[in-house]
Parts: sequence; C-alpha cells; structure tokens
Amino acid sequence: MKVHVKRVLGRSSFGLSLIDFGHEVKVLLSRDPARRQPFNGQVARRRTVEALIQLFEPDALVETGTGLGATTVFLASTGLPTYSAEIKRLFFLAARVRLRHSKNTSLILGDSPEVLRHLAEHMTLRKPLAYLDAHWWSALPLQQEIDQLLRWDEVIIVVDDFSVTHDADYRYDTHYGHPLSLEMLNLPSSVLVGFPAESAAGETGGKRGTLYIGQGAQASAALREAVDRGLIRHP
Repeated sequence: MKVHVKRVLGRSSFGLSLIDFGHEVKVLLSRDPARRQPFNGQVARRRTVEALIQLFEPDALVETGTGLGATTVFLASTGLPTYSAEIKRLFFLAARVRLRHSKNTSLILGDSPEVLRHLAEHMTLRKPLAYLDAHWWSALPLQQEIDQLLRWDEVIIVVDDFSVTHDADYRYDTHYGHPLSLEMLNLPSSVLVGFPAESAAGETGGKRGTLYIGQGAQASAALREAVDRGLIRHP
C-alpha cells in the first residue's frame, strides 16, 4: 500500500465558506489537549476499541472525519491497513503532514459516504472496523455512512459524539437542534447496538458519547464479549 492515497471523491472543501474556514483555523490553533489525543483523550473508549480490535480481528480500520489525525495515528499503530476520509482540505493537509511516515495509512480527501462506497466496491476488505467522526458541519452524513458500511456482512461501527441515553453527562453533537441519537437512525433489526459501560464521570478527556454497532456473527460475538467484560452495555 502507498503511504498516502489521495483521491478527491464527491464533495470536498474547494468551495470553502469563510465561516467554515474560520472554524477550521480555530481547531488547528486550539490548545485543547483532547483534540491532540486519540478518541478525544478518552481512556475508556480507547480501551473498548482496543478490545474490539482484539476480539473482532478486522482486516482493516476505516475512519471518517480525519481531523488533525490524532485518532488516525492510533489506528495506524495497530499495523492494520487504515483508511481515513476527510472532507476539509486544510485538515487533510495537516493530517498528511502528521502521518507522512505511516506506511499503512491511506488518507482520502472527499465526501465520507462516497469514500465508503468506493472502499466497498473497489477494495478487498472483508470485515472492517469503522470509526465515524465526520459530523462537524451543516451536512450530516451519518446515516449514509452507516448504510454504506452495512454493505459488509461483518462490520463493527463506532460512532463519536453520540447521545448516551442512560448517562446525560456524556456530551454529544446535535444537528439542527436534534441530538445524534438512535431515534434519528434507521438501523436494521439484525444489528447489535451498545453504549459505553463506563460512566461519563469515570471517563477522561472530552467525555463524548459513543454508539457501538455490530453486524454479523463475528461482530456481534465481539460486542457481546465486550459487554461481558464491562466495556459496553446494551440500551
């Protein structure tokens, strides 16, 4: 695999608004330590993802919303092929510098659902684990991302910034005033879902909520084992 595979797929930030550009610069200059650490500096989430990688044994890791690349660096450190999509050119360039020595990472500039469709149709991935964090802007690609990922028979999906119904202290994103929640998603009844078992009070860093989705026998078994280990709880 090439160190970096740059493809422009679908929308990207060529038509950059001044509001978006100002927000991007603010993020780049931010001194918030959570922005510079994997998974917003959340130790419990990192422990859960590490366990899921061990239990599920994915053949690739997929990320949407590269941002500054902190989580991408962690995913690439596993040695697994790692694909990360970013729609904002400024973030893409910053992450490319950060990951310039990574030999197993492909950074892709483009619209995340289109990137996932490309991976499903053109790459020989059998059972990916995906981390979704591409919901910063006015468009919300989350449902489309999940729809593309559920094309795989075996897949685990981890969603950042999600409302945790049993723990209101977890932070989450909203879309036009509506929280990212199960109520806004259309999920097949066959998938298994879960939330952090650790309380927000016991979590570190950004304390952002997480949704875990598993499709397939192996993915569901991995999530159930994570439940047994006290890392994930069912709704």
